[in-house]
Amino acid sequence: MKRMLLTALFNAFRMVAFAQITVTSLTFPVAGDTLFYALDDAPPSLNANTPPGGAQIWDFTGLIATETFQIAYRPTSVGTYKNSFPGAEMVVIEGASETYFNATNMRFEVMGFSGVFPGAFGANVLGRYAPFLIERRSPMNFFDINQVGSNLSFAFSTDQLPDSLFMGFPAPDSIRIRINTNRLDVVDGWGTCLIPPVGASYDVLREKRTEYNTTAIDIYISNPFPLGWVDLTTLLPGGGGFAGLIGTDTTVNYAFFSNTEKEEIAVVSYDASGADLQNVQFKFSGTTATHPTEVPGKANIQAHPNPAVDWVRFDCTNLPSDSYTFKIFNIIGNVVWKETHFLSGDRSVRVDLDDFKKGTYLYSLEDKAGNTIATKRLVIIKP
Repeated sequence: MKRMLLTALFNAFRMVAFAQITVTSLTFPVAGDTLFYALDDAPPSLNANTPPGGAQIWDFTGLIATETFQIAYRPTSVGTYKNSFPGAEMVVIEGASETYFNATNMRFEVMGFSGVFPGAFGANVLGRYAPFLIERRSPMNFFDINQVGSNLSFAFSTDQLPDSLFMGFPAPDSIRIRINTNRLDVVDGWGTCLIPPVGASYDVLREKRTEYNTTAIDIYISNPFPLGWVDLTTLLPGGGGFAGLIGTDTTVNYAFFSNTEKEEIAVVSYDASGADLQNVQFKFSGTTATHPTEVPGKANIQAHPNPAVDWVRFDCTNLPSDSYTFKIFNIIGNVVWKETHFLSGDRSVRVDLDDFKKGTYLYSLEDKAGNTIATKRLVIIKP
């Protein structure tokens, strides 16, 4: 009897120690928020994909920040394309790209975007999700299950594309990319998540998201025959030079949400099998600021376009007169390109990317004394 009582008391204490939380809309970003993240591109073995259940501990304190970045949610009024997204409450501006969001008491949704899209080979496009793509929900509770779908479609001229993409066929007038997204979101766990620095501990819900993105490409042909929009795969075997974009991609990630923080505490991404760990994004610095990401008057560097295809332009602002070195690193930290220039104030440096392979890189700017002004991520895509 005494043993049974002690066991019951222990189990009761254990359930109290691990709080099963509810995540509400108070954690949704609002205009004026800046969220801080770090990324580990080569994470150690993690226990993120444990079996469903509660009172778990997910220890991610071994993560290393190979990159840090910020997401600033700004008032819609500052967006160049705000009139294309009526009802939007906020916009994220990154270089020449703008992403618009809608928020209610129950949903935080992506409405669409304008600017450079990775699958458009550096072309500027405008795309809207129909219906809006749900990123977060409220209230979020243990074992919520949601399945959603959305479609995205945008068209652009082929003037800037290489003829090699069409395998010797005449280039069409325009290209239309159609992306169908289907998600299955299951809140399958709750417990405590530990992230760097040591001591950062959060009560969380774990949401497993399985996402299927199916991409199709249409081409618009007016000469020599006015065919209108035609599915590319009906004309070119396997999609020609676009074969790498067509088809269905599957991703699996586990996102850990707190009821006190606006950043996801961690997002652990796997391949389609759900077994091969790809990378981990996690909350950085332990604080959420509500101020712009760039401090006025502070030296800074930004890459445009990003993702880049054939070239990238590094835009520098507020530089004191000095000699500066630009560097591009591959994912394992080796310098694959560098140049030194004497700069002052606001200046730009363009880099041709013909010799670069597609993938994720880091770029940095250093002054003559070796001080790093900034280190950021650059994505290069190739046809």
